Amino acid sequence: MFVLLFLAIISISAHQNDQFVCPGSGSSYLPVTLPASWINGSANCLDQDAQQPDLDIFPMNNDTYILRENKCINYEAPFIYLLFGNNIALLIDSGATVSLVSLPIQQRVEQIILNWCIIHKKQRQDIKLVVAHTHNHLDHVAGDTQFQNQPYTTVVGTSVNEVSQFFQLDNWPNNIGTYTLDDQRHLAIIPIPGHENSSIAIYDCATGILITGDTLLPGRLYIQDFSDNVESISRLVNFIESSRLNVTSILGAHIEMTQENKVDYPLGSTYQPNERQLNMSLEQLYQLNNELQQQWKDGFNQRHKAYYDTFIVDPNSSQLPPLPFDGRMSVHGFVLLPLDTPNSVWISHKPMFTTPHDFQLSFHAIITNSTVDPVPLPTNITRLNSQWTIQPDKWSLNNLINGNLTSFRTKLYKGNFEQGGTYLCDVTINIIRPLLTVVQLNASEIQPYQPLRYSSYFLSNLIVDKRTQIHLYLLHQIRVQPDFDAITHVTIDPANCTTDISSSQLNNLLEQNGNEWAFPGIDNDIGDRLTRASGLVSAQLLGDIYSTICEMKVVEEIQCTIGPDFYEDCSV
Repeated sequence: MFVLLFLAIISISAHQNDQFVCPGSGSSYLPVTLPASWINGSANCLDQDAQQPDLDIFPMNNDTYILRENKCINYEAPFIYLLFGNNIALLIDSGATVSLVSLPIQQRVEQIILNWCIIHKKQRQDIKLVVAHTHNHLDHVAGDTQFQNQPYTTVVGTSVNEVSQFFQLDNWPNNIGTYTLDDQRHLAIIPIPGHENSSIAIYDCATGILITGDTLLPGRLYIQDFSDNVESISRLVNFIESSRLNVTSILGAHIEMTQENKVDYPLGSTYQPNERQLNMSLEQLYQLNNELQQQWKDGFNQRHKAYYDTFIVDPNSSQLPPLPFDGRMSVHGFVLLPLDTPNSVWISHKPMFTTPHDFQLSFHAIITNSTVDPVPLPTNITRLNSQWTIQPDKWSLNNLINGNLTSFRTKLYKGNFEQGGTYLCDVTINIIRPLLTVVQLNASEIQPYQPLRYSSYFLSNLIVDKRTQIHLYLLHQIRVQPDFDAITHVTIDPANCTTDISSSQLNNLLEQNGNEWAFPGIDNDIGDRLTRASGLVSAQLLGDIYSTICEMKVVEEIQCTIGPDFYEDCSV
C-alpha cells in the first residue's frame, strides 16, 4: 500500500502541464525591488501610535504592491499582494481583520487603484478588481466583507470548487491554470493543498515572483495534510523545472523567523524587531521538497518537526505519530480548578522543563466516585481563596496525551500536596476531550513571550448589579526557562471591551476556552505577573479578527511556582 501511494505521488508530481506558457517578449513590469525591513509591531500595542500605520504599503514597482498588516492590529500580520494589468488588478488575500475602523483594507486598496489610474490616465471603471486568496484561513479572508458588493469588484470564493471554477482548474489539484492580467502579465495558478485544502501558489511571469501563501514562508510551515503537502511541493518543483520558469523571489504570507538561524518568534508575537527578510529562493523550496520526500519515504512513524535556517516544517499533531505508549511514566501532579457546575473542573498539569513532566497541559474533567459525598469543593467560585491539587498514582503522561487514558484515580488535596496540603478524599477524574492545552516545553527555546501572556478558560457568567461579569481562569503561557507557572482568576465586564462585534457575539467569544491574551506594556516576568495587586489591566485578544481589547479585573492568583522545576512558590 505504501509503495503504491508513494509511486502515485511521484507520478502526479511528475505530471507536466504544457498549457502554461509565459509571454516570449520582454516584460515591462521589471525591475522590482523589495524592502530591507518592514514595520514590525510594537513592544506596547496599546501605545497611542502603535497601530499606525494600519498597513505597511510597499510598491515593488508601479504595478506591483506588497501590503503588510500592522502586527498590533493582528499578530498574524499577513502580507497581501496587489498586481496590476492593463484592465485587471488582482488582490491576493484580504487580511486578518474584519473591522473598517481597525483596518479599512478596502479603502486602502481603492486608494492605490485610484492613484494607479491617475498615473496611467485611466478611469476607475476601466480597472476590474479581483480579490482571490492563497488559502481559506481567517487571517487571509477576514477582509472579504469590505470588498463584497463594491463596484468593479469580484471576490472569489474560498472553497476548492469555487477556486477551481474561477481559475478554470478542471482537474484539481493536478493541472495548472492560467490567469491573464494582460498580454504581458500571465499568472500561473498552481494548486498546492496540504497547508489547507484550497491552497494555491501564484507565479507571475512578468516579475518572476512566486507567491506561496502559508505553504512556504520564513516561519512555521503548518501542515494539515502531510500526503497532500508532499504531492503539492513536488508538483510545484516539477512545474517550475519543466516550464523553465525564472523564479526571482518566493514570497509567503508571514514572517515568523528571527535573523538567527533556526530560531522563530513565538506564536502570537506582536513585536519582531529582528525578523528575517520576507523573500526566499528556490534553494529553500528544494530544501522543503527534499525534507518532505525523505520523511514520506521514512514512513509515518518517523515523521517529525524539522528545523531549517529559514523555516520550520511543522506538521499538525494529527499528522504525527503518537507519543510512545507508556512513555513519561511518573507521578504527575495537577492543579484542580472548580467550576460552577457541581463536580465539573478544569485541570492543569504541574510541569517541568525536563521529562517526564515537560508538557503544559490543561483539560476539562468530571469528578465521580468520591470517597466523600458531596465532593469537598467550593460552591461559591467568585473567589476561591485557596488552591486544590490532585496526586494520582503513577501512570503515563503520553497515554493521557494520546487518548489511551480516559480516567484515573487520584487523591484530592486542599492546598499544594507537595507543600503540606490537606488530604480531602479519593476521586475519579473523567477526562473530557479534546485536551485544551498541549504544549511541550523545550529547554532550548531562547525567544520568550513578550509581553505577558495567558490563556483563558471559562469559569462562569454572572449578573452583578445588572452588569455581566465573565469569570475566567488564566493560565500563564510558559516558553523560555526559568519562567513561571501561574493560574489567576479574573473577571471581565464586556461593557469595558472594545470590539467590532455585537454584545452577544462578544460574550460568546470571551467564553471560548483556550483564548490567548497579551497584556501590552507588561513584561513577561515573574515580578510583573497578574496578582490581586494588579487591579485592572488591559488585555488584547490575540489572533482575533474583531480587534477585541478588554479590561480585566484580577480577583486572585490561585497558584504560582518558579521554573525550571516549578516547585518553589513565587511568593517565597
